[in-house]
Amino acid sequence: MDIFEFVVVSFCNLAVCYWVINRQGMASVEGYCAAFLGMAALTDNLNLLYDYFFQAVTLPLGVGEFHFRVYPTMVHIVAVIALMAGLFLANPRPQRIGRDFSMAELKLVAYTGVALLVLGLILTGFAIALTHAYSASNFFNGLDKFRGDDPGKTGGFFYRGADIAVFGMALILPSVRSKPRLLLILIGMLSVSLFLKANKGGFELPILWTALLLHTYNRRRFWSLAKPQIILAFLILDVAGIAVKGELKINKQETFETIRKNTFGMIGTRWGDDGVFRGWCQFINLLPQYRYLFQGYPEAVDALTNWIPRAVNPDHLKTQPTTGLGFMIHSDYHAYPRETPSPGLVGVAYADEEFYSLIGYLLITGLFLGILRRYTAGRRSALQWHVSYLCFALFQGLSAESGISATLYTFILTFSATGLAHVAVIGLYNRRLHAGAVQTHSVARGDFSPVASLCDV
Repeated sequence: MDIFEFVVVSFCNLAVCYWVINRQGMASVEGYCAAFLGMAALTDNLNLLYDYFFQAVTLPLGVGEFHFRVYPTMVHIVAVIALMAGLFLANPRPQRIGRDFSMAELKLVAYTGVALLVLGLILTGFAIALTHAYSASNFFNGLDKFRGDDPGKTGGFFYRGADIAVFGMALILPSVRSKPRLLLILIGMLSVSLFLKANKGGFELPILWTALLLHTYNRRRFWSLAKPQIILAFLILDVAGIAVKGELKINKQETFETIRKNTFGMIGTRWGDDGVFRGWCQFINLLPQYRYLFQGYPEAVDALTNWIPRAVNPDHLKTQPTTGLGFMIHSDYHAYPRETPSPGLVGVAYADEEFYSLIGYLLITGLFLGILRRYTAGRRSALQWHVSYLCFALFQGLSAESGISATLYTFILTFSATGLAHVAVIGLYNRRLHAGAVQTHSVARGDFSPVASLCDV
């Protein structure tokens, strides 16, 4: 009976995630979040069924794993519906994110990408210099400490430089006609993500961002590349990237067998039945027992103050709601004093007042995202606002892991970075315009034009 209930609620959960992606679009803030949320649930559920039928001894709770997920999955369904209700109230008929830009507009997008690439590399350079992460043995450890430990007053800001640079290169791709040049830029994206970030992976985001940016701004080029053999090659490359990154971070000689185990172990911690989705379920199941830890609406306070720089609020790390609460999320119940594990989008909204905060927080978030999309990614929106919206979406303005906690911070970061890039492009473009390098009658389709879209800042 538990298995039947599990299959039913699992199907409903995956269906609402697909509904969000299909209605709102994968490149939207909410669609991008729902894709990660749905993938975490799908891989967990399939892996759980496989383990139950073929290696049940590996399941921590045995057949109880199915009952363990039923109630949290129903909470996830309510959460996604509440989010969609807010989105519908703010923007009942969302327009398609994709645009059919002229080559002149794609060039402007590429100019913005170059400016973001320069800005991102400068920020990354500051991060490396401030941590003295010059040696191979200290590089990734230094970046990790800079991101979440000492010296960390501005670590989060400078650490995102690599992401800004990768997004900038992704913006260049839609205007590139030559496949060798496109491949060269893609290699640059992969290299920056692999070597200048301290996370476990390295190749998955550049590949995903490339696909979404091409599908949004140059669908013809996207479909020319979306072939089974290319997709398979990228999947293999992604797994290889995880293996290489693991070796770079461990920094010691290992055998092929240990590399294989470490690689699939890292994949399993995210996409397996003992990964993030199980942790989110465990948090919801344990919350009634530890209700006293979330008195005073700590998640709401964190969501509203997370954007304040650590230089101004040095106690931010100490006041994060889930600091030291790994026992509520990890399957082995381990906890580290300075660790801030993520309870997921639903867990964050559910923590303060259960269904009251879950519905209220996600309804308000949906209203905000619906209004933002309506005015920045609508048909009559200026070109630079469309780029800023995509940056906000791909930087996970609504995260499947951290939820609404970093929404304001990500909004300020992405719109500030793209705003600086647009200001730089305005100066460059105006000089070319006055010099006669660009024709004033070069008007793009719809309501976008090179002059109006750049001047309407």
